[in-house]
Amino acid sequence: MYQLNSDQLAIQRQYDQLSTGRRVLTISDDPAAAARAIGLQREVSRTDQMVRNADAAEAFYQSADVTLDKVDSAIIEARGAAVEAAQSVLSDDQREALAMTIRQQMESIVSAGNGMFADHQLLGGVLQTDLALEHVSGTVRFNGNQAIGLTKVGDGTQAEFTVSAATAIGVGEPFIEGESLDAALNADTRLIDMKQGEGVQAGVLTVSDGDHFVELDLRQAATIGDVADVLRTVDLDGRSLSVTLGADSITVQYADGLPGTLAIKDAAGSRLASDLLISNPDGFRAPPLVGDRLAPQVTLATSISDLNDGAGLDLTDGLVIDRGDQRYEIDFSNAETVGDVIIAINRSDAEVKAVLNETAGRIELHALRSGVDYSVGENGGSAATELGIRTADEDTLVSELARERGLNYNPEGPDLVITRPDGVELEFELEDAETVGEIIDLIRNHPDNQDTQRVLVSLNEVGNGLRLTAPPGADPIRVTQPGLSDAGTYLGWIPEDASEGVGELDGSVAVLNGSDYQPRDAGGAIDTLLRLESAIRDGDISEIGRLQARLDDDLDASTRTRGRVGVWHSSLQDSRTAVENENVLLQSQLSDAMDADLASVISELQARQVALEASMRFVGQTSGITVLNYL
Repeated sequence: MYQLNSDQLAIQRQYDQLSTGRRVLTISDDPAAAARAIGLQREVSRTDQMVRNADAAEAFYQSADVTLDKVDSAIIEARGAAVEAAQSVLSDDQREALAMTIRQQMESIVSAGNGMFADHQLLGGVLQTDLALEHVSGTVRFNGNQAIGLTKVGDGTQAEFTVSAATAIGVGEPFIEGESLDAALNADTRLIDMKQGEGVQAGVLTVSDGDHFVELDLRQAATIGDVADVLRTVDLDGRSLSVTLGADSITVQYADGLPGTLAIKDAAGSRLASDLLISNPDGFRAPPLVGDRLAPQVTLATSISDLNDGAGLDLTDGLVIDRGDQRYEIDFSNAETVGDVIIAINRSDAEVKAVLNETAGRIELHALRSGVDYSVGENGGSAATELGIRTADEDTLVSELARERGLNYNPEGPDLVITRPDGVELEFELEDAETVGEIIDLIRNHPDNQDTQRVLVSLNEVGNGLRLTAPPGADPIRVTQPGLSDAGTYLGWIPEDASEGVGELDGSVAVLNGSDYQPRDAGGAIDTLLRLESAIRDGDISEIGRLQARLDDDLDASTRTRGRVGVWHSSLQDSRTAVENENVLLQSQLSDAMDADLASVISELQARQVALEASMRFVGQTSGITVLNYL
């Protein structure tokens, strides 16, 4: 009966193998093969997912290519219309027709910018579900974000499968990249933020005076203050250490200020002293030991008092942001950290996105409204200047005026004439001036402008622009630009449709407040086309020429982005092929470990059936035998 039961179980198992095609049905069938198969199945699932990721990414690449082709075509068409519009012999109807062509191409780019695939924006941010670009009062507002989609393909590395609007069509680009904020060290500076973000690795130090040795375990130190505090506890034959933190340095010496051997070295596997540049393993360097270039990276948590090399910033009066004709005051009265400054700007209605570039340690402002000018100025104090984001100051290059076209000079005489209220004319030739600050110096140092009736010049205290003041006289302050010069216009003193600028009396002072001499374009293809449409209607040949060059830049940006997508697509195909080949190999190995050899199973099944039949025949023959058969 045992043999009969064994044969029946074996036959059932072989039937199961035939029906499933699997040799190992339970772990107990072959523990080693089952364990190997579990690992192989996990790898097969991983490669299957990689292939699915690649398929999804390829679909995004194809959609992005179609979208960017639409952008390229629109810019090329607009470029042709701009070339035609640069003629001075066109009628108003012809200019209107060309302006409408530009409008149509702009709408095409807006449509492309709002393109979606699989419920994700192709250009407006992968997590953006609403329209990224919206028409508002003749302008276009960017409601999206610059988030990009990432997926894992090939060897598991992350790959981008969407592009941002900033890289593709220039929307949301920074219109001002500020100056470095220069954070200083203090006791609370984290080790990981030091050396401009490269970081300092905590470790173990050995400090010695040549005869006595002290080992310091600083592996739990989180800030430079922790390191300094532990070093101050060292006692070398009755001599303690003094540790001083500078703006970007640390100084270690004996507290008594006297000379002597002071050796500091890293323990095996440690690099703290080397990172701090105070390593002196043999004591050859005489104290003090100074480690410099340790200034920390500026982060959102950096205190305002630690900026400007530790001198702090005065943000009391805040700043103003001009967007078109609208002015917005930004209040920093509650700001304690760089993050608070960023939040205050972003919560304003100026439609500006402030971002901290931690690598460069500066604030960048991104325009969210295309078709308008932006500028950042003071609000009676120096906040914009100290934050490094004032858009027009004394360092502005003359070559950047007139929207980077520079000034036109008068070849036959002075470029600028300022007439004081007392009638004295001050003539200036500006061809050698490289910055606005140098023009200011020319006015201040003019030999006919050194008496008590002199004209004073300074930057406007609110907003941007140059302010002329003088004691009152018979006439107001006047500014003219002789001949072919346009210096007065683009320095902000003469309106574009006027031949001279005329001041006014402000209390007991004659004043001429200039307008902003360096407003910033929002940037990007949509902004370019909106400005080009207006320039064509106005017949502004100079502006059309400037915008033609910008269209070339916009086309280059779009083409580069499209080329990058093409490279990604090609790389993706190679990665997918490699993953598919890996999947086939894994499937083969899994089959070897798990699949049944049908020929062997059938052969064994036949043998078991014969054995079962013999066993049943034997049982049948013996079932009728009794004890009487043996009497």
